[in-house]
Amino acid sequence: MKLSRKRKQPAVIRTSKYSDVVVITNSHSGFKIRLKKLSILVHAILKQLRLKRTSLSLVFVSDHVIKRLNRRYLNHFRVTDVLAFSFSTSSAEKQPFLGEVIISPMRAKVYAKQFKIPFEEELMRYVCHGILHLRGYLDHSVREKWVMRKAEDKLLKPLAHKLKGIFQSGH
Repeated sequence: MKLSRKRKQPAVIRTSKYSDVVVITNSHSGFKIRLKKLSILVHAILKQLRLKRTSLSLVFVSDHVIKRLNRRYLNHFRVTDVLAFSFSTSSAEKQPFLGEVIISPMRAKVYAKQFKIPFEEELMRYVCHGILHLRGYLDHSVREKWVMRKAEDKLLKPLAHKLKGIFQSGH
């Protein structure tokens, strides 16, 4: 007999000042996310990027799922840390949907250990990285990677003291 798993509902959090909408879905059961705290940090990132009345989706998934998505949409046969799918249009919509950022918390855990940095910092870097991709940043060449890294650092610096306890690993 196959048991059906109850699907987790995404958290939708809107800030009144900018009317930003951030949808956060945590479909990786091994990691807990303090949704309200994460949402506040994402809104701070959007504010730094001067994005008002914007919406986006963040989805936290397992390595297996992100590898499958990477193969299906980018034809890459490996696990990755972040995928970003832009839905932004050039039209002047009142509330443009930037797109969806897919993140593997397990990759963040592995790389945080490898680079000897806090897990929360690595995972928030992935959030910044994905949002920057939605804004058109690329990371194919050495120069593009450098520009992306500098932009991530600039976004993370004012948030660094707020990262502790935002993500918890169950592994």
